[in-house]
Amino acid sequence: MNPRRTRLAPSPTGALHLGNIFSFLITWAIAKQHNWEVLLRIEDIDGPRKKTGAAKEMLEIFKWIGLHWDGDAHIQSSGFNSMRCTLDSLIEQNLAYHCTLTRKEIEDSRSAPHELKNQSMPPYRPPHIRKHNAEKNNQPTNWRFTSSLQTEHIKDELLGIKPFKPSDDFVLWTKDDAPSYQLAVVCDDHAQKVTDVIRGNDLLQSASWQDQLYRAMGWEPPNWYHLPLIIGNDGKRLAKRHGDSRISTFRNQNVAPERIIGLMAKWAGNRQPLTSSTAQDFLQDFDLKNIPTENIVYTPEEEQWLYA
Repeated sequence: MNPRRTRLAPSPTGALHLGNIFSFLITWAIAKQHNWEVLLRIEDIDGPRKKTGAAKEMLEIFKWIGLHWDGDAHIQSSGFNSMRCTLDSLIEQNLAYHCTLTRKEIEDSRSAPHELKNQSMPPYRPPHIRKHNAEKNNQPTNWRFTSSLQTEHIKDELLGIKPFKPSDDFVLWTKDDAPSYQLAVVCDDHAQKVTDVIRGNDLLQSASWQDQLYRAMGWEPPNWYHLPLIIGNDGKRLAKRHGDSRISTFRNQNVAPERIIGLMAKWAGNRQPLTSSTAQDFLQDFDLKNIPTENIVYTPEEEQWLYA
């Protein structure tokens, strides 16, 4: 029987914040409770947005919090060749086609689509699917996936079965010769034999796209778990307007990691009221059934407790 595996997959495009650590800590706890392997993958395909030193800082913070993983870190950009082979396979199946994209669309396609827009728009598909030839190997071009025009149903281990209406033909590969987020994570998760993907609910729609890629390639999709996001009082994702929620800032200002984990424990339904906690405490107390399904508000009172 093959081992169950999950992954911690930070992107070095910015500093880790409270929402990231909440997701990673829960991923680690679920895996440890069920004796799964935990892999570490640095998702660095978004070249223009990568921050110098971000990957090194992320590894330091993981260790500071008390998270650990199995084996060496995998660098996502090292797998471009296998991702290109997957693209070629999709082209041969007539499931991918040339498409002209704007620069913004190209940039957005490389990143995880945390905020999807125009959900009410009908699916986009060009009137004609081009016949492909050997030119694809000589000159970089943009490629889209010929997505299903049927409603997709995603079985989520936390949220149940979620339907998604037919959507645009999503991007697979960009003109500047780089894979999109959707293609890259599917290829990596398949290659690394990841069986369980745990991440924020802003990527639930992505599961409906990624499932289509798994089917097209004849690969087994993972089990999906989509966690609540950490948001501000205005109902929006944590940002600068809500204050500085970067873990590096807390560490530099001598906030103990036990305080941060204690806040994570409250959000995960482990402990009430707020009390300091270690990663091992979090693991011992954690129960997946206590995870809320609604997004969680980071309050000014919680921020004050961190610095108390």
